[in-house]
Amino acid sequence: RRSQGEKSSFPTNPAHRRLPRRATPCNAHHMPPTALLLLLLGLARSAALQIAITGSNSGIGASASKMLLERGHSVIHACRTAEAAAEAVALAGGGAPMVCDLADLQSVRRFAASLSAEAPALDVLCLNAGVSPSRKAEVPARTRDGFEETVGVNHIGHFLLASLLEPVLTRSEGTVVVTASGVHDPDAPGGTVQGDPATGATLGDLSGLGAVDGGGAVMVDGATAYCGAKAYHDSKLCNVLFAAEAARRWGGGGVAVRAFNPGLITSTGLFRAARRDNFLSAALFSFVATSVARFSQPVEVGGARLAYLATAPEEEVPPGSYLSAPAATSAAATVADGFGPAAVSREAQDKELAARLWERSSAVVGLGVGV
Repeated sequence: RRSQGEKSSFPTNPAHRRLPRRATPCNAHHMPPTALLLLLLGLARSAALQIAITGSNSGIGASASKMLLERGHSVIHACRTAEAAAEAVALAGGGAPMVCDLADLQSVRRFAASLSAEAPALDVLCLNAGVSPSRKAEVPARTRDGFEETVGVNHIGHFLLASLLEPVLTRSEGTVVVTASGVHDPDAPGGTVQGDPATGATLGDLSGLGAVDGGGAVMVDGATAYCGAKAYHDSKLCNVLFAAEAARRWGGGGVAVRAFNPGLITSTGLFRAARRDNFLSAALFSFVATSVARFSQPVEVGGARLAYLATAPEEEVPPGSYLSAPAATSAAATVADGFGPAAVSREAQDKELAARLWERSSAVVGLGVGV
């Protein structure tokens, strides 16, 4: 709570709703010229959006934040620690730093409560932060609440955050952007490790979702043997299913939900564990992927894709969309360039599974069923 007279750290743009959602009042043609000019100037200012981004202190989140600020938007940096949030501000050249540790549901609740109380508006929520475990790990790292860390951060923490901020987004007819990945599909490149189907994403009966440390399930499908690669792939499938179900549940209230595949970007923190596992192998793969075969993109391309999803009008990116590049070697970042609608995996198309994941996730984070 701010003391009396203390200024909020949130920018206070006079208007935040996206221009494509506003119509000129029907009596505009009868207004005096000065009043009409002021109205048009106000509508132009409405293109400046208030955008919250998780994980904006590195990778595509940092890149997108810088681009968005340069275009006149306001950015709220939702990062794991105060130090990371300060780093995000420095990298982007501005924005409001806030702490939102997705591995700690209490931290998520504090962030959502503070943002709801203090921010003048929220137009876009980018669920972008992510972690990827070591493929060599035999036991999972855990969140503060005891969940397997990869699904706990990438899905459960983000699920709670979006659910808590849904009323704020509804009031502003806002947008939720989900950073997913093509690896949610076992049949896609990178969807398995060396073609091993056991490493591909599949959620089974969801019996392991939200399981805490205690010698039982460590994977979403209830498996008791840990596989780091599969945990990451599973988390990305959860992201795609969440986006589809959120679009169905929240679309009637005016919240647009869209997801995208940023592409392979080997320079981000998601490859930190791989570099620790085998630095030379990871460095060689990154060099070949980026400079020779060019199926890995620079971080700026992923950042441009995130920034585009955050600001594109609904005429270009309708609610419920999942966007991806036409090929791994493509640097396209807009629909006009070819970064457009793409198919999702067969399991990601399962509406019943999406609904069950939603209900199970709600129970895990302590929200009411059907929220």
